Amino acid sequence: MLVKKMSELIVNLDNEKITNDFGTILSELIKEGDIILLEGEMGSGKTFLARSIISNLLEEKFKEIEIPSPTFTLIQVYKCKNFILGHADLYRIKNRNELDVLGIEDILQRGCLLVEWPEKIKELYENNTLEVKFRDISGKKSIELTNIKGWEARLKILESKKNG
Repeated sequence: MLVKKMSELIVNLDNEKITNDFGTILSELIKEGDIILLEGEMGSGKTFLARSIISNLLEEKFKEIEIPSPTFTLIQVYKCKNFILGHADLYRIKNRNELDVLGIEDILQRGCLLVEWPEKIKELYENNTLEVKFRDISGKKSIELTNIKGWEARLKILESKKNG
């Protein structure tokens, strides 16, 4: 079920199949230069959704690779069909100075970025940005998608695909 609020969407994620299917739909809307902010508690589904997005965007010859969480490496970079994709986990980053060594600007010039624990990166870049907040209310999982910049039209497309 989908609920629309201004330039936001709320998507109920009742199970892993629905989450995976949603990740596939979302991945088709991601463009070079985009930042996707994945916010939520530990274990809320951020990495699961990121894996779905990454898997759908990978070139066919890489479809069977394991997609690990970047918890300890901080960032994983994948060669996708049309661009590279960085998957960052900033949980262990203590200050913004540590971000410089991750190569985020280089990734954004040639691809897109999925960011778990994005608090330290939110205000740094002017790229088109979608915020995805994971919620668990009384055992019901959902995500709230908010257009930070450049995603308003794509949220409408996402709404129509999800309702259609």
